[in-house]
This record gives sequence, C-alpha cells and structure tokens, in this order.
Amino acid sequence: MRVRAFLFLAPLVALGCAHAPEMVPAPSWDIARASTTDTFRIAGQADNFGVRVTQTEMLGLYPDFAIAREGNEFRGRALGEPVVLGFHDGQGAGVYRGFPFSVYAQRTAVGLHVTGNFGGSLSNFELTRDRLVGRVGVCGWDLRWDGEAYTGSRGCGTNIQPVSVLLPASMVGWSDEEVGAALGLLMNVGHRPAMDRIADNSAEFRNGPVPDPALSYYYGLGRASLSPTVARPVGTRQGMVPGGGPVSAPVNTMPASRARPAPMTR
Repeated sequence: MRVRAFLFLAPLVALGCAHAPEMVPAPSWDIARASTTDTFRIAGQADNFGVRVTQTEMLGLYPDFAIAREGNEFRGRALGEPVVLGFHDGQGAGVYRGFPFSVYAQRTAVGLHVTGNFGGSLSNFELTRDRLVGRVGVCGWDLRWDGEAYTGSRGCGTNIQPVSVLLPASMVGWSDEEVGAALGLLMNVGHRPAMDRIADNSAEFRNGPVPDPALSYYYGLGRASLSPTVARPVGTRQGMVPGGGPVSAPVNTMPASRARPAPMTR
C-alpha cells in the first residue's frame, strides 16, 4: 500500500517542483543595487512599509501614494496632497506636500549625487552600489549594502533608529533625476516640517531666474505654493497659480522621448 501511495505521489511532487518559482537575479545597475521585485521598501522600528513602483506609477496605501510617471513628469497624490514634478536634463522641479520641490542629479565616479529642496527641506545625499548616505528631508541616513538591502541607521533630530531600504528593480531604467526625486518622495514621508529658512528664500521660487527654462512651468507651481493667499481660479492646471498670476501651460521644449537616456542595463 505504501509503495502504491509513493508511486501516486511521486509524479505530483515532480510536477510541483517543475512549476516552483525561479529566483530571478537582480538587474545590473551602475549607480546602485536593486532587488528582484517592483517594491520600494523601508523596514525599521518607526516605519515598515512598501510602495509598488512600476515603469508608469508609484502606488501605496500606507503611506498614501498614487503618482503617475509619464512624459518627463510625475503627477498625482502623495500623503493626501498633490504632486506635480517635471524633469529635464538632470533636473526636476514642481510642488510636493504644499511646498516647492527641486532636484539636481549628478553622476560621480561611484554613483549619483542628489541635491535639492524636497518639499521645503534642503537635501543632499549620495547613492552608490555600496552606500545610501546623506540628508533626505529632515532626516539623515547612513546605509550600506549588506548583500540584500541598504542597511544602517536613520536619524531624525535626536531620534536615531536602525533601518533598511530596498530599491525596486523597476527604477533601473529611470533617468537619474527621476531616481533622485522618487527617493526624495519615498524617503521623506514623516511629519511635514516648517519651511527651511534657506529653502524659503530660494531665488528660483521667488520670481528669480530658473536654472532650466524648460522647467519654468514647474518652478511656477512651486512658487505658487509659497503664497497662502493665492487665488485659485477654476480651470487652471491643478488649481495652483503663482502670486504674479496664472501659471502658463508648460512650453513643449522637451522631446517626446526621455530627456536623458535611461541608465543602461546589462
């Protein structure tokens, strides 16, 4: 009887093994390391969440993310507030969490150096295949690749806690400025701070010349967020206008394809 049972079960076992999921190697990425999934994940004592990141969107229930990625632009909602960001030639600008947002991404010998004004907080961090270190929003990060994730500590004021970050494989094909901006959004989900004094005086958001004319519309959106008494006429894009008047629609100065070639995969 046992022999018959074995003969009956053996094909089923073999069939189950044949259909078992295979481990997919992580994609090669010259500026960072990525997982084999499409989920950005933070694991720590204070935060433990994942946001699904695909070629066209970032989606999460907690924290609340519903952002579309299309045509050199992020547009949608994050943490209950509108996000509109435009990208061109290593830079990005717009509005996030009711404050101006700007990002600058520059390749280095070892990875990517990102600076900017992330929703009112000046930020400066470096992403490499071995480290993710620097300031994102109001928190400082010091993470090292441990073979599975970027692991280390995050300090927000005097509160320092162990934390790990997992970057999704789907970001491998994004432009550098999009990667920098996405990390600025995803790693900056805590309590919204008051506007930094230096960020509040940023010339490009105070009717000064913008670094890239192709992003003038998006700098205008950031400028609009600085005025609490701005009129918001019905029918304007996202209902946001700068203190000097309605924001003009973006001039189509960007090519239909990505403004910069995406990082090559191998």
